[in-house]
Formats: sequence, C-alpha cells, structure tokens
Amino acid sequence: MSRIVLHGLFSLPEARTLVRLGIPVFIAQMSQMGMAFVDTAMTGQAGAEDMAAVAVAASVWNPVMLFGLGCLLSLPPLSAQLVGGGECRKTAHLMRQGIWLTAMLSVLLMTFFQIISRYFTAFGLEPRLAELAGGYLRAMLWGLPGLFLFVNVRSFLEGFSRTRPAMIIGVLGLILNVPCNYVLIYGKLGFPALGAVGCGVASAFSYWFMALCMIFYVRRDASSKSMGPLFAPLWRSVPDEKRIDWAVVRRIVRVGLPGALAILFEVSLFAVTALLLAPLGTTTVAGHQIAMNFGGVLFMVPLSLGITATIRVGYCLGAGRMRTARTIAWTAMIMGICCATLNALLTVFFREQIVLVYNTDPAVVVLAAHLLLYAAAFQVMDAAQAVSIGVLRGYNDTRVISAVCFVAYWVIGLPVGYALARTHRLGDPWGAAGFWLAYLLALGFGALCYIVRILYLHRQDAAKIRSMIGR
Repeated sequence: MSRIVLHGLFSLPEARTLVRLGIPVFIAQMSQMGMAFVDTAMTGQAGAEDMAAVAVAASVWNPVMLFGLGCLLSLPPLSAQLVGGGECRKTAHLMRQGIWLTAMLSVLLMTFFQIISRYFTAFGLEPRLAELAGGYLRAMLWGLPGLFLFVNVRSFLEGFSRTRPAMIIGVLGLILNVPCNYVLIYGKLGFPALGAVGCGVASAFSYWFMALCMIFYVRRDASSKSMGPLFAPLWRSVPDEKRIDWAVVRRIVRVGLPGALAILFEVSLFAVTALLLAPLGTTTVAGHQIAMNFGGVLFMVPLSLGITATIRVGYCLGAGRMRTARTIAWTAMIMGICCATLNALLTVFFREQIVLVYNTDPAVVVLAAHLLLYAAAFQVMDAAQAVSIGVLRGYNDTRVISAVCFVAYWVIGLPVGYALARTHRLGDPWGAAGFWLAYLLALGFGALCYIVRILYLHRQDAAKIRSMIGR
C-alpha cells in the first residue's frame, strides 16, 4: 500500500521515475525547438527574404522529416521490451537494423527534397525567394541521415532508461548551431555570407555533430560495449547474425509507420490551417501563429511524459509485469493532466503578458490573448492524447493511432474548423477562433478513443499482450 495509492491508478515511486527520466527528454525536446527558433531569429536579422525562405522551406521539411522520424519511434519501446525481457544483447542488433532503415529512409526522403527544392516557383513563389528556399532545403537534406542516426542510437540508450546522454548532446548541438549560423549566415571568419542557405548548412552540420557525439559516447561507454560489437556488423558479417535482418526491419516499420502517418496527419492539418487563415489578414495570421507557437512550447511537457511512458511501459511488458505497466500508464496520465491544468491556469492568468513577448501590435495582442484561452483548454486534451499515444506505443499498439488521428484531424477538425472560421453555415464566421474550437473537438475525440483503447488493452490477458509485443 505504501507503493501504490488510488487503488493501482497512481504510484508515487513510478511518478518519481517518470520525472527522473522525463526531465532529460523534455530538455532534449526543447533544444530541438530552440534550434528552430535560433534559425528563424538569426535569418530574420539577415533579411526578411531570408527568413521567409526558411519559413517556406520548413513547411516542406518539417512534415516529411517528422514522418521519417515517426517510422523510427518504434525503436524505444522495442528496445525497452528486450531489456525488460532480459535480452539486452539483442538491443544492439535492433539498433543496427534501425540504422539500415535509416539509410533507406534517408535516400528516399533526400531524393524527394532534392526534387521539390527545384520546383518552388511552381507554388507561386518569386524567383529569388524560390532560389533561397530551394538552397536552404538542399543544404538541410544532407543533415537528414545525421538526425536519423542520432535518433537510432538515442533509442538504443532509451531502451535502458538512459535519457541523459541525448539531453546533453542535444544541448551541445543547439549551442554549436549558434556560432555556425553566425559565421555562415552573415559571412564571418572569411566565409561568404550565405543567408538562408548558410542556416541550412549550419543545421546539417549540427545534426551530424550530434550523431557522431552519440556514437562516440556509446562506443566509449562500458555498459554499451558489454553488448558486443555495436557497429562493426554493419560492414562485416558476424556468426549467427544477418547483416540486414529484413524481418526485424519490417517489424520496426510495421510498428512505427502508423505513428508516422499520425504525425503527418497532425502536422499537415496545422499547415493547411495556416493557409486557410492567410486570406483573413496579417493580424489573424499573426495572432494564430503566436497561440500555436506558445501552445507548442507547453506541449513539450506532455510529449516528454508520453515518450517516458513508452519506455517504462515497454520495459515492464517485456519483463512480464503487466499490472505495473497498467499502473505506469495511469500514473503518467494523472501527471500529464495535472501539469496541463497548471499550464492552462498560468496561460489564462498571464495571457496578455505572454503575447507581449511576441508582439506589441494592439490588434494582434487582443486576438492572440483571446486565442490563448482556447490554447489553455487545448492543453488538457493535448496532454491526455500525448500520454495515451505514448502508452499505446509501449504496447506496440500503433495502428489505432493513425486511424484515430485521421478521423480526429481530417474528418472532424478541418471540416468543422473551416465551417466555423470561413463560412456562415454555423452562424457568423469565427475567424481563427473557429479552428481552435475545432482543434478542441478533434483532440477531445482523439483522447477519448485512445483512453478507451487503453482500457481495452488493460482487460486483455498476459498471453494476448505477449503476442502483441512479439514475446
């Protein structure tokens, strides 16, 4: 009874573990957001055209890059399940197969970026802006394998509940990105001023720096070296091991692809929303963007908690501790909702001060402060959804995620949002607020579906769960 309270719904020791593992994940996630912020701010100092080029190229880069990362999100739970089941040495083989998948994804997505970077003028961009955006994208694409490689090795460590190395290396990558941007964007130390293209080169360099640092760390780490040769089997055969194990590669894709599609559905919805709001004027777009950006920062808390829940649930399922996995799921859910409620209250009380950090235009401040009321309510729904998705990934139950995301965002969110924001079908047009109300409905639907699915999984017997995680 001292360990579990609320009849198995909450465990204080597990809450402490989730916090201990989750804080490094949160800092690592914030460092990635910080890199995007630094890119935007520093190119903005170079010129409005350079900043616009980065924004345009990022609208292509982000959804596709996140789709590729989504395919690799099956690695942490699969690795944690092996560790929990006492098969630690197999995690190295899993990581190597993830690296082969990374190579294949990189070739495919880099080819896509290379082609589309040549045709930005087809989207109505002026020739100079299209040239800058294309150059930025062509520079960035060379960092894609480095970013994916970093995620692969990070997932190997996360299987052992080791989240601090990725945090430290992520922060170092952010720190390195600033002077690299300074030199390459503005043309310092004898380098030419490359503007937006220099920003892309700096980001690509930072991604490879992070990847090589992660590889260096695991090669030097004693506990990682005990797993046997970590990278040598990539280029030479070892007894009783396939260099490319297609069965394992297919398993990584089968578990990861639905989550990747879910990310694509979500990111593309927000991109389409921005396009649909553009005709309503600069004030509307600016107010909406401020609310979205601040909401994205707050989302890092439940996202980090969901990633941590994936690791812990996967570990316990691999160890056959089904009841503990259930307790972890509800502990993470309660923590996520509590944190989101606190964030929501702070957002409501300080919304005007928050907006003034972004913009001082009176019309923008009024609109953005109003939208932050929706963003506050958004937080609780988003937290329930993010933690639920993390739990389902721990169970390898990812197919339901893509299906629910599609219905929530593209069947409910986009049509309802457009009807409220741009038409008179449901009364006078609400503008940006119409999309935010639709987001609430979509997230509420998604969170409810995921929680129902978790309740269903918690009623399954141990044999059913073992079959789901392949044990």
